[in-house]
Amino acid sequence: MTTDEFAEIDGSQQLTTWLDRLAAFVTALDAIDADDPYTFCEDAWDIWESAAISDPPSATDPAMLLVLGVIEVLAEAVTSTARDHHSPPSDSRRLTLSAIHNSLIDELNAVHLQCERWKHEGLPGAATVKARSAAAMAGLQVATKFGNQLSA
Repeated sequence: MTTDEFAEIDGSQQLTTWLDRLAAFVTALDAIDADDPYTFCEDAWDIWESAAISDPPSATDPAMLLVLGVIEVLAEAVTSTARDHHSPPSDSRRLTLSAIHNSLIDELNAVHLQCERWKHEGLPGAATVKARSAAAMAGLQVATKFGNQLSA
């Protein structure tokens, strides 16, 4: 069953659209021209944020979990690279651009696969979407607070 056929059956056109956007985003990561992992993650964040803001899914649509899942992955990457960016230059465990790029793609593919599983297991209901969204937002607030502390 193709993604379009799935959307026709269960009515989740937004999820289909966001799965396509996620695939395009993963491909676009290769075009980011950054010299360091922190800048790479910031640029990736900006790209996804602009897509999410321009046409957000409804709060109860499963596509919201995809959008927030990607934001969670990006927030973790930005936090990790910010921590690394602010660590002493002599630290031998510095993140490399290649390592963060590969890690980000792996995590984004995991989000994609989770959403693809819904085709076989059924889409989460509106109440589940709202609950998971609230949990994701709480985690993002913690990450943002930590990021602000690093920048201070």
